[in-house]
Amino acid sequence: MEVFTIFADYIKNFVSKLNEYTLLQLLWVIAIYYFVLNSIFDFVIKIDNTAFTQSNLDRILEYNKTILNFLQDYEIAWIDLTVLTFLASMIVVLVAYTLFKDYIFIRIFSIYGGVVSMWSLIIYATYKLYIFFGLYYGIVLFFILLIVLWINKKKRI
Repeated sequence: MEVFTIFADYIKNFVSKLNEYTLLQLLWVIAIYYFVLNSIFDFVIKIDNTAFTQSNLDRILEYNKTILNFLQDYEIAWIDLTVLTFLASMIVVLVAYTLFKDYIFIRIFSIYGGVVSMWSLIIYATYKLYIFFGLYYGIVLFFILLIVLWINKKKRI
């Protein structure tokens, strides 16, 4: 239990140093890891179905299935909430920049709804990419990386 407490304190200390913008980026990185790990796991299962069937991972796999089912069940609500948050942020920004033009704090944080909606859309696109490619998700991400690197190299020439 001592190790868990130390680990929990470390995580709490780390997260408390993040601001609201980097926290969204961290959430996206966690989503990428989650979907890549699922992809690798699905790939291993496809190659050797017996590798994990008789293991003590049953509880973890059950929890993982619950998370994936939750994402699938609330996918429409996720996208709707993302769009509504973006629309609301446009209104809030207009109000903040019109009525509170001298209040820097209000103006800075009025755009946060737009930032949240953009990162939500990025995370949603990451999820849809995982759903579409499944066990090949990690490989597809690697090829996307290679394409981006190739494009960046072409831009520099």
